[in-house]
Amino acid sequence: MIKLKLCYIFLSAGLKSDSVQKKVISQIKGLNDSGVECRGFFLTNDVKEETVFDKNIILIPYPTTQKRFLNIIFQKKMLLNFVKNYLTQNLKTDEYIYLRYPGVSYELYKLAKKFKNKIISEHQSKEIDEIKSLRNEHPISINISKLISYFLYQLWPIYNEIIWSKPYSKRLLAKVAVTSEIAIYHKRFCKNVWVVPNGIETDNYKLRIPPKLEKKIKIIFLKGTSGHAPWNGLDRLINSIDNYFHRDNLDLIICGSIIEGEIPFRDYIALTGYLNSEELDRLISSVHFGFSTLCLFRKHLNEAAVLKAREYFARGIPFVYGYTDPDLENLKSAKKYSFKVSNDDTLINFDEVINFVKNVYTDPLYATKMRTIAIENLDWKAKMNQLKINIIQQINNA
Repeated sequence: MIKLKLCYIFLSAGLKSDSVQKKVISQIKGLNDSGVECRGFFLTNDVKEETVFDKNIILIPYPTTQKRFLNIIFQKKMLLNFVKNYLTQNLKTDEYIYLRYPGVSYELYKLAKKFKNKIISEHQSKEIDEIKSLRNEHPISINISKLISYFLYQLWPIYNEIIWSKPYSKRLLAKVAVTSEIAIYHKRFCKNVWVVPNGIETDNYKLRIPPKLEKKIKIIFLKGTSGHAPWNGLDRLINSIDNYFHRDNLDLIICGSIIEGEIPFRDYIALTGYLNSEELDRLISSVHFGFSTLCLFRKHLNEAAVLKAREYFARGIPFVYGYTDPDLENLKSAKKYSFKVSNDDTLINFDEVINFVKNVYTDPLYATKMRTIAIENLDWKAKMNQLKINIIQQINNA
């Protein structure tokens, strides 16, 4: 078997890692642990010169634009042209490119054309549907600033997907989709699409010591994204608690960055904002169960491999989710610790949820068993080993 060499390109990096960057770092580690020679090229404005970020990762500064109008378009164009030139000079002849998809454009098409059959493109969604799902944030209006926002975040990216997705896709070695549903969407234009659900670096998460289940039950929701994410379904969760007869027995703790007006005031809600790892570990050990994504239909999706669900397994937290998870669907052992509800706006039956939680807590070893499931089925090393096999097979068949 050949020694696979990969260059992982991440276009929105920083000195401080957010949830997406942490995932990319874990993927790179998982690839190297699986026998792939993988190095990460992280593009950022946080440094002035190339900087070693981690064992296999360097931070690369790129030139910026200062246009008065539509700067985001000119900046992305400059960034992708810079990446193309940088790879031309620095990519090894036997090295392939793994790219976390940044949204297509003419410049991304040119990058794929330059490195034809050398790029594996990772996709987290059906892009046009995801863009449309954010239209309430960028509504069309006669107000100039809102009209520009609508153009930049709705019209322009959708136009690019329609025009450039097909020519871009046909010049790739393959695409990676995190669910079968997303894979079907991308098979329109790309012959080779592999399903590799999101994983987790289990060792990065501390196994908790669960609290006793008492009258006052604490719920955690890990928001993850710093922006508005209506598919999280926090409104559905809050409406459901509002309609629960015993809501005085519940505390809901929401972790992460919150946009002003995103969360209504309730006596039972606590907002923590950003927590460092030690603060989060302490909080995790005090809660009884969690919630994952609840309204994925707002992205026109039924299936997802949500990172927070994998974190719950690694830490040993039973949880509720409202979508089809490609890893959990056929994993009988996982269903004991995860409670699936419908993917819509209906109220969640909290009597059923609390009964589920009480049943989990009858097993004093449940947290350890959840972590074992994470190690054996959800860890990045297992995921990236499968990706390695797919890439090598495709290279051999080319």
